[in-house]
Amino acid sequence: MPNLKIKFLPQNVEVFVTAGTSVVEAADLARVSIEPTPCGRRGTCGKCLILCQDYSGVPTSVEKEKINNTKLDQGWRLACQTVINQDMVIEAPCQATGKLIKDLLSRPKSAINILPAIIKYCLKVPPPTLSDQRADWDRVEGLLPDPDLQKELDLPLLRNLPELMRKNNFEITVVTYKGKVIEVEAGDTTTVGYGCAIDIGTTTVICSLHDLINGEEIAAASAFNPQRTYGADVLSRIDFSRRDNNLGLLQSLIIDQVNDLIEEVIWQAGISRSDIYLLSVVGNTTMQHLFLGLPANYIATPPFVGTLYAGLSFDSRDLGIKINDRGKVSFLPNVAGYVGADIVAGILATDAYKQDAPCLLIDVGTNAEIVLAAHGLIYACSAAAGPAFEGANICFGMRAETGAIDRVWLEEGQLHYNVIGQVPALGLCGSGLVDVIAVLLKIGVIDFSGRLLTRDEAIPIVGETLAESLYENDDGDEFVIVKNSESQKVSLTQRDIRQVQLAKGAILAGIRIMSKEMAINLEDIEQFNLAGSFGNVLNKENAQAVGLIPSGINLSKVEYAGNSAHVGAKISLLSVDTEEIANSVVKLIKYIELSDRGDFTEEFTKAMFFSENED
Repeated sequence: MPNLKIKFLPQNVEVFVTAGTSVVEAADLARVSIEPTPCGRRGTCGKCLILCQDYSGVPTSVEKEKINNTKLDQGWRLACQTVINQDMVIEAPCQATGKLIKDLLSRPKSAINILPAIIKYCLKVPPPTLSDQRADWDRVEGLLPDPDLQKELDLPLLRNLPELMRKNNFEITVVTYKGKVIEVEAGDTTTVGYGCAIDIGTTTVICSLHDLINGEEIAAASAFNPQRTYGADVLSRIDFSRRDNNLGLLQSLIIDQVNDLIEEVIWQAGISRSDIYLLSVVGNTTMQHLFLGLPANYIATPPFVGTLYAGLSFDSRDLGIKINDRGKVSFLPNVAGYVGADIVAGILATDAYKQDAPCLLIDVGTNAEIVLAAHGLIYACSAAAGPAFEGANICFGMRAETGAIDRVWLEEGQLHYNVIGQVPALGLCGSGLVDVIAVLLKIGVIDFSGRLLTRDEAIPIVGETLAESLYENDDGDEFVIVKNSESQKVSLTQRDIRQVQLAKGAILAGIRIMSKEMAINLEDIEQFNLAGSFGNVLNKENAQAVGLIPSGINLSKVEYAGNSAHVGAKISLLSVDTEEIANSVVKLIKYIELSDRGDFTEEFTKAMFFSENED
């Protein structure tokens, strides 16, 4: 029987476990979020740092490698490595409450044509008489505007119909979804009808509640994707899903999280679950597979094929989604294993499919998807950029939350930075990472190859003050941005620079290959849409300096598309025409598999360099 008590702070949640349980397993039981592990809980990334109070356990060899001696003596450990053999109090610092800023919400480029898939009809049904002995449903059917509405009926609905009609003086409301009857309600409920737009990102899940009648956004909530503790990227999650039958676990985690977010927006709006009839869900191909409980194994290996690409609708009760018992959950279609419905949603949100002049869309997340549209043609590819711009695989990387350095600049020879929440700096988020590399490139502390200069090399270039921030360590050189104490600092390491080079190199190579296929010069691109979690605060000049935006692009053409995936989910939720549009867009898209291109290695190698003349 469980007999060891574990208390998690700052959540103040307790759970009882048996000896030998790992901290991450205890956190799962307590539904406490531990920092995401890009390595999938294998101990190789060193990200899942926790502070164990009054802990006597001996650190493992992995912990000795990943954590310095000072922190080990203070009780810092890795959650995936720490085995529980005593009552423990555990702090998971830097953990947000799970509710993220509403800056994650964005607006569509053009107005949404409100044409909901859910339509209600209030009917005053004539009671039966001896001279009119038609069946109850025949009476309802005769009043419906479209005779095809009665073609498919739910048996439990019919079982409840006689009593429902008679208890409400034969006044009922028939609820339809895409022309099919899904519910019959008592009285006139035609003024009530809500739906949720859900964006299931690899890192973040966003839910917004909308009035289906007028399209108004009523409430919104967001949280970190709980699957992230099993890997920061899709490949690590796919790998985890096929081990020990973990697919069900990953599905239940995301279903529970979506239900929690629905509960929050319901509370904000003061409505009932039964008032929500429809969810519109978007995500990359892997996220949609895991949400549906579909095997994603073969997405990870050539030829990178998923189980389902089509955009379909499912009954909410079959998925365990807690809305109206007869509600629907709809999905936009995917394009390929690594170009998913989130990109289709982004194309809808930015009107890229309508553009005649060359238009580029890049969604930078834990992977980078690229779309190039022009003259009625659409090309798409996925660049294996990795999650560097979201803080993963970066030594002091973190998400854009309290404690993250989000802006860095040079002023009068001094390095300045801004910290979210105006607290002591804890790490670097994506925009801060781009800024500090751009600044060091401009002053010559990082050379064109990406090498961080030594202190002696830098002194003649930038002077002793800035050069003093350069250190040579056994585990790699670093530039210290801030040092709060002897044991706490935030640095940019040589390894971090290489991670950014890999990311931007893959993105640039993808852009160049697609522009080559379409015979389009980068200078001719009229609209460059940069989507992703850090786009809204990204400095355009710095993004171009590091190569995230190609040097040939006019910065006046660059627009921040924000969370285009969530915008596309809203469009799909509020306009039934979106299904036909999305399906036609998917048919137009030509997917380019970069790993199958003979010229990818050459383009990628050239794009790795930090140079204004990469071409």
